Amino acid sequence: MPSRYTGRPPTREACPIFYLDRIRQFREYSLKMLKLDLVAGLTVSLVSLPLAMAFAAAAGLGPDIGLVSAIVAGSVAAIFGGSELNITGPAGSLIGVLAGVLAANQVSGYDDVLALGIVGGVILISGGLIGLGRLVRFVPMPVILGFTGGIGVIILMSQLEDALGLPKLEKSPYFHENVATVVSHFDQAVLAALGVTLLTIIFIEGLGRVIPKAFAPLLGIVGAAMVAWVFDLDVATLASKYGAIPQSLPTPAVPSIDLDRIGRVLGASFTLAALCALESLLSATASDAIAGKRHNSKAELIGCGLANIASPFFGGMPTCGAIARTTLNAQSGAQSRLAGVFNALALLVIMLLLAPVVGRVPTAALAGLLILIAARMMDFRPYLALLHHHHWTDFAMTAVTLLATVFVSLTVGIGLGLAVALATYFMRVRGVPEAELIPEEEVETTAAVAVASIEGALFFHTARSVIEETAEYTPAKVLVVCLTRTEVIDATGIQALKDVVRSHSGARAVYLAGVTDDRRELLDRTGVLCLVGRDRVFETRDDALSAAQSSSPP
Repeated sequence: MPSRYTGRPPTREACPIFYLDRIRQFREYSLKMLKLDLVAGLTVSLVSLPLAMAFAAAAGLGPDIGLVSAIVAGSVAAIFGGSELNITGPAGSLIGVLAGVLAANQVSGYDDVLALGIVGGVILISGGLIGLGRLVRFVPMPVILGFTGGIGVIILMSQLEDALGLPKLEKSPYFHENVATVVSHFDQAVLAALGVTLLTIIFIEGLGRVIPKAFAPLLGIVGAAMVAWVFDLDVATLASKYGAIPQSLPTPAVPSIDLDRIGRVLGASFTLAALCALESLLSATASDAIAGKRHNSKAELIGCGLANIASPFFGGMPTCGAIARTTLNAQSGAQSRLAGVFNALALLVIMLLLAPVVGRVPTAALAGLLILIAARMMDFRPYLALLHHHHWTDFAMTAVTLLATVFVSLTVGIGLGLAVALATYFMRVRGVPEAELIPEEEVETTAAVAVASIEGALFFHTARSVIEETAEYTPAKVLVVCLTRTEVIDATGIQALKDVVRSHSGARAVYLAGVTDDRRELLDRTGVLCLVGRDRVFETRDDALSAAQSSSPP
């Protein structure tokens, strides 16, 4: 049998007390690891700073609230979470929920946001204790694409006010009403604000071509702000719109919560918890693939819940794991959870020492950053790929989720998307056994070659488990994945195959066997063949093994 990668002592995963190994981790901590974590934390803080402020502003909150949330929630999640490298902070995926809560009650909306974080945190902790983290694997990729695109549309709409320099507009829970409000105020647009917005976009895109893209947002905002300062442009700043950014953390205080308020935010809290769980676990999985670690989904949900409970006590907003910042953390050489703590401490130092400078940043500059983020979230290429290269039901999931998210709410969008997914399951997989990874005996060869067959339907409800199981195979040279008995593959299954190939890239090679002409056409138009390599795809298992053996000399 192939060797198994465990990543951590098995007692950690089996024990219901998730934090017993913290003492062991710190005991084994070295000065070299400390330096790597410090550099990674400082690096990520340069990206977290503009994003934390921008996402808070996009939700209708002050930029200082975003900074406080990144500091408090980021440090709590880093210490208590189940991922070594996850970076937690304000995220674009939560903006729709937060903006909806604020728009539903203009008077006490901020207090409702604080209650939302606490109630959502309790739901996350409860879900972690009973193991609901595993349910994330059942969310289809097209549904994720749909609500991500819908959130992008919402973010773009929310930034037109600052991008055009319009006065503060009354917000509505409904997208079409907000569009009408902005259109009716076009005559009040300020050209200077629009110029700063466009200049920020140009700076970020231009700098991203000559320096690491992760640092382009901060430098782009600084560059646009300097232009506004030098030419004394009449544009709103963070301080003029939201008030001066404090130079210290707020004094902890118990948020105002009663049964009426809990009742108002309960529905949104479940949506928030689901989004936080999905984003945080996907983020943890991304860092695992880069750093060769394994996260604990139960502890990750508990850590995320504790972070969302702690943040409101300092006046902060709900947060979750952030994929882009986490990926940068892993790529920057982070070794442990202390990198996340250093990231939070660096943001705290910036708040203590540079708050007056940060307050002079034009709101139009942050709008430019958020418009770029929204445009990337609305990338139409995956939608076209679903439409042209996959079964029509995959595109239907995305379209229904996106439209319902934009025009109704995130809750309805995700619910309808999952309903379409369930209908698709019964339509396409009825009577077909679920996919499972069947390990085969290690092949007698001069090099270590592991063989695993995926049998049944590689559909959204089984794709994640297949990824996790194949990630545990550690052959010295080659992993052969046999698809001879894989009866149905949907868009999430295709993505799973790509993730398997990427997770074994580098020192190992992946070969595909059991690829018939029809299946080859599917894998070709969806990009799997290009990723694997056409010379590593075979119709029979024996041909794949023969090629694998000849390419792996002793």
